Amino acid sequence: MSWWNHGDERPGRPAATRARPDCFPAPKLLPNAYEKRAVVLPVKKERATGVPEAIAEKIREMVARGILAPGMRLGQAELALQFDSSRVPLREALKLLSSEGIVEHDPNRGFFIARFSSDEARQLFRMRHLIEDELLSTVVWPTKIQLAKFAADAANLEKLLDASDRSGWWMQHRLFHHRIFDLSPDKVIVKEATRLWMLTDRYRAMLPMPRRGSEERQVVEKTSFVKALRSKDRGELLQVRRDRRDAFESLVLMTLKEREL
Repeated sequence: MSWWNHGDERPGRPAATRARPDCFPAPKLLPNAYEKRAVVLPVKKERATGVPEAIAEKIREMVARGILAPGMRLGQAELALQFDSSRVPLREALKLLSSEGIVEHDPNRGFFIARFSSDEARQLFRMRHLIEDELLSTVVWPTKIQLAKFAADAANLEKLLDASDRSGWWMQHRLFHHRIFDLSPDKVIVKEATRLWMLTDRYRAMLPMPRRGSEERQVVEKTSFVKALRSKDRGELLQVRRDRRDAFESLVLMTLKEREL
């Protein structure tokens, strides 16, 4: 019988070199290389996406506080220095804000804070009416722990208003509403409702901080939301949201009219 059928047992050949033709040595370096890539790549991706979002969040806050006024040009060199960032993540942040409608991009002139417009505001509020009503009709009622968190946040928002902490109030106010939206399992609608909410919320930069006892203060109080959530009254929750949204829209449109925008 041929030596091919006996594992290459030819006389005089060292045992270490004997092998059948269908046996090949396994790669030595590939497993380690793949293992290393599996560990490193997700970390790099997380860092790459985290920095632009952090910069975008700071710019959103500056817009809401009126530090960055409508129509203001955003110099990338100045912003990169201010945020201690390179231009690459900064540009990604500006593109993100451009997709949200907070920033406008002119290929020849650069990035600008979007201008206020009565026509835009009416359309945005109209979209909010439709989408938020649909969204709130699907929320899952919060647990006792979540309710306690909502109640604590509502009380903290009142303290921030009394302290005239515009920046702190704006951030906590946004988070409060986003947590309510997030009670819905319909995450695509949640994402769109959040986007529209951000686009109208930038108009708050035109409005003064609501003083205690004023009509404007009633527009932003949150105890009514907590009450509706605690009682699991969907009709009341929808009505409270509509009333607050309508009042905010009226304030925005009235201010825009006064400014002839």
